[in-house]
This record gives sequence, C-alpha cells and structure tokens, in this order.
Amino acid sequence: MKNYEIIRRKNARQLLKKVALVACLGFTGFSLPFSHGQKVSRQKITSAQQVKTAHKTFTPVKVPEMELKNIREALTFTSSTSSKSLPKIQKAKETSRVIYPIEVTSPANNDVWEAGREYIIKWEYGGSGDVRIDLESASAGKPKAQYPIVSQAPNTGTYRFRVPYNWVIDPYGYVVNIQTLESKQSRSSQGTITVYTQPVDLECRIVDTKLKWQKTSYVFYVERKRWLEFNVLMRNKGVQSPVTIQNVLVRLIKQPEGVVVAQEEWGFSGIYHHDWYKLSEPIKFNISSIEAMVYPPFRDEDINFEAGNYRLEVELDPQNSLRENPECTYDNKDVHLWLIK
Repeated sequence: MKNYEIIRRKNARQLLKKVALVACLGFTGFSLPFSHGQKVSRQKITSAQQVKTAHKTFTPVKVPEMELKNIREALTFTSSTSSKSLPKIQKAKETSRVIYPIEVTSPANNDVWEAGREYIIKWEYGGSGDVRIDLESASAGKPKAQYPIVSQAPNTGTYRFRVPYNWVIDPYGYVVNIQTLESKQSRSSQGTITVYTQPVDLECRIVDTKLKWQKTSYVFYVERKRWLEFNVLMRNKGVQSPVTIQNVLVRLIKQPEGVVVAQEEWGFSGIYHHDWYKLSEPIKFNISSIEAMVYPPFRDEDINFEAGNYRLEVELDPQNSLRENPECTYDNKDVHLWLIK
C-alpha cells in the first residue's frame, strides 16, 4: 500500500509539471505523451476567464498569387461576371420618332472603385436630353439595391464622380446604370465592379494547411494523425492601409462537452490594401496533450479528449478597437469543426 501511495504521488507531481509547462508554451506545435483514449476528470468550463490565455504577436505574410487559386472558396464575393442579365433596350413604338440605344463604356468589368477617389463614367448615346446615373447591386442571391450617383446630368458622354466614404456595405457585385430622363432608355455597364467605401472591413477564414476553406467539418483519424493543423486567412476590405489588428481571439473548445481547452490572443500588423494574408507557418495542435491544457484542472466530469469533435473559433478585433461599422462585422469571425475518427 505504501509503495502504491508513493507511485500515485509521483505521478501526480509529474502531471502538475506538464500542466505548468503547457500553460507557459501554449498549444502551437507542442505535444505531450498521453496514451491514446485516456480519460481524465475535468470540470466543464463555460467562461473564457477560467482558461489561461497565451498572448502572441505575428507578422502575417501576403498570400502569393499562385496560391490564391486554393482559397477561391474563401472569397465572399460571387463571380466577377454579373449573373443578372442586362436590361433590354426598349423597343421603339410605331412612330416616326427614333429611339437611340445607350452604351456604357466605363466602368469596365472587374474595375475597382475606392472611397475618396474620382472616376470617370463614360457612355455613348445619340439622343438628346439629360441622364440619371445610379450604382446598382447585381450579385445573384442578394436583394437589389440602388445608390444614386447623380439624379440629373447633361448628356455629354462623361461624368466625373468622387466615391463617398461609408457608401455601401458589401463591396462586391455592382453595375453603373444610366437612364435617359426623356425617353426612359437605360443600360448598365458590362460585368460587375468592386466598390470599397468602408475605412475598415475585416474578414477572417480558417483554412487547412493547403489554404483550402470548406463549409463541412475537417476530419482526421486519431490513430494515424493526431495533429490538428490549420492556418488563418485575413484581409481588410476597407480603404485604410495598413491595418494593425491588436487583438485576435482564438479558442479551441471540446465538443459536445463544451470544455475550453485552449485560448490565445494574437496580434497582427502590416495588412495592406485588400490582399489576403496568412500565418507564415500553420498552427499545429496535438490532441494527445489536451488533457494537460485544461486550466485549472478540476475533477467533476469524465471526458475523452480523443473522441467527438473540436470547435475552433477565430475572431478578429472582438472589442472593435478599429471602429469597424457594426454592419460589416458579420465575417470577422470564423468557426470550424474537426471531427475525430
């Protein structure tokens, strides 16, 4: 009995050393030798304050053009070609009056507008009378919206327009529509354009190591691969550049028990324009070491950390220190599940 007590105390001391070591190192690329399928007793943790938070600072790297093909599914905008058919030219009635068609020549497909800059809208029209110019949404699956550019302008074939700040929320999928006030002829620009008007509009995506994003759960097999690996894509769809994100909240939660097994706060600097950025190296997380990461180690509930699934949450600027428009924060956070087989 005494020998058993000595062994039990020795094992307890070794476990405490592992807990302290993991608490200092965080979960990135670190593992401990726990046996497969080991169960430990832990109290369900429901508040982030009960998990020791690791603070880290990263300098993200721009995603090279050759890798962008792997993250097309992570982009929120639809195809650059409008799925909406262009308005048909109104047919002339049986009269001697001639109806001239309108042809919008600028902007062109895939053009980009930014707040604070001037752009020249161009069209061709052989008739007379003033015209009305509007920006219209043309993305499939989204309600049509119209943003006035000018209610009445002379039919000179050109109009200089300065894009206002905070004009539109979603920057993707717009056309410029020109309509004559006299004959009600109208025509839209070919394809779609992108219009950036918000100062800050963050977007976040959790991807695998190949920079692929998918809606379904990632699956990994614990017997062959215990490493949960991922990368994080981020960008600013606003016009402010560069942007520094001082706080990125990362939480790993064991499901279905709801145990927060790891929490980190990251900082990012040097995000320019509207480009995608990523971590220079993927984050590696060994589920064999999870038992020691739960902090503090309470004894209340039996949990198998190598069964079920893990929920990863990454949220950019949760305190909104960059003063992003609340209507734009819907894609600041991404959530993904890893299903253990």
